[in-house]
Amino acid sequence: MNEKDTDPAHAAAQPQPLRGIRVLEFAHWMAGPLAGGLLADWGAEVTKVEPPGGEPMRTIFSKMGARAGTPNAAFTLANRGKRSVVIDIKHDAGRAAFERMLGQADVLLTNLRPDALQRLGLGAEEVRRRHPHLVYCTVSAYGWGGPDQDRPGYDIAAFFGRTGVAHEITTAGSAPPALLQGIGDSFTALSAVTGILAALMERRQTGKGRFVEASLLRTGMWALGSELGQQASGGHPKPPRPREQSRTPMYNSYRTADGRWFFLVGVEARRHLPSVLRAIGRDDLVDDERFRDARSIGTHAAELIRLLDEAFGSQPLAWWAAQLDRHDVWWAPVQTPEEVLDDAQAEAVGAWIEVDGKRSVDGPLRFDFIRRSTAPQAPAVGEHTAQVLAGFGFSEDEIARLQASTSDAEQRDAA
Repeated sequence: MNEKDTDPAHAAAQPQPLRGIRVLEFAHWMAGPLAGGLLADWGAEVTKVEPPGGEPMRTIFSKMGARAGTPNAAFTLANRGKRSVVIDIKHDAGRAAFERMLGQADVLLTNLRPDALQRLGLGAEEVRRRHPHLVYCTVSAYGWGGPDQDRPGYDIAAFFGRTGVAHEITTAGSAPPALLQGIGDSFTALSAVTGILAALMERRQTGKGRFVEASLLRTGMWALGSELGQQASGGHPKPPRPREQSRTPMYNSYRTADGRWFFLVGVEARRHLPSVLRAIGRDDLVDDERFRDARSIGTHAAELIRLLDEAFGSQPLAWWAAQLDRHDVWWAPVQTPEEVLDDAQAEAVGAWIEVDGKRSVDGPLRFDFIRRSTAPQAPAVGEHTAQVLAGFGFSEDEIARLQASTSDAEQRDAA
């Protein structure tokens, strides 16, 4: 741990632009909690309201067959710095307590499906009518309204599959890849946080909150907006061809002698081609008629890709890294997670922090170039129940009765 992290003056200097904002997070899995995690990172007081036993993401690995004690980095990333309160909202006492907390909160963040929220009396219109000051943010798979409002959907379904993203990133003629879960959730969390912040800014002028709706479907469509817009304008966007058939050889992947992959990222083909040709020792081709402009390069792309494959396959990546940089070629390696851990640039921009003695990825942005070295750990289930309820004005007797009713309800449900 950096010594400065234990210094109160240093702690006070850590950017907390959302200090004083109270967020109630009634969410589970990833997209909703990731949004709450960003708000907590930026100084908001985020209270994670969990059912007895905790939300399901806590135990996801054991449910998938992993050994007990397997690190749950996804849960840590989404929940560090929050406080956990156990309230059973399905029962009267818990629902009344939650309602009382809503009256003092600034933001309600939830990713329960609309039908579940409405059964609990937490539909958008109902909550806004009772708490007009509240910014109510919902994160869902498909959005409120329409035939699929309550259809279940993780990001592989609603963000990747339904929106066309999976189609557009799948090489023609091959099956969709096994997409890594959580990426669509991350994008959608950013969308939700953006909407929350916009609504909070407006509330400073009007005193009234907003219903903010983020969904995996709309976020995925926005991410693919250029392709979808092209289709809507009469075009016909197509998924990528096999790399050997790409018409953009300056924007393509290549493999080196040691089996490593990297990307050339020269979008302006003719501008970048001379540097690449000089890097591979083929200055004689700089003025070749086959490559005189972008259209010609596209026409002769297969020839150029074969030439580049042969060249790049002759030396290991480390050799090419030096050679490409020396000739100012625009490129990037395809790194493994292990290599990202040691990435000098990620280290330089403060992309890593420590959480409970383990490395964790920091948020997607920073303020004033200030680097965080540590962040609070994710809470245990119900770790802060008494403390948080006291902060919301509950007496000791009220807290004791609520905890007892939660325990009773848990036993009744188990039976």
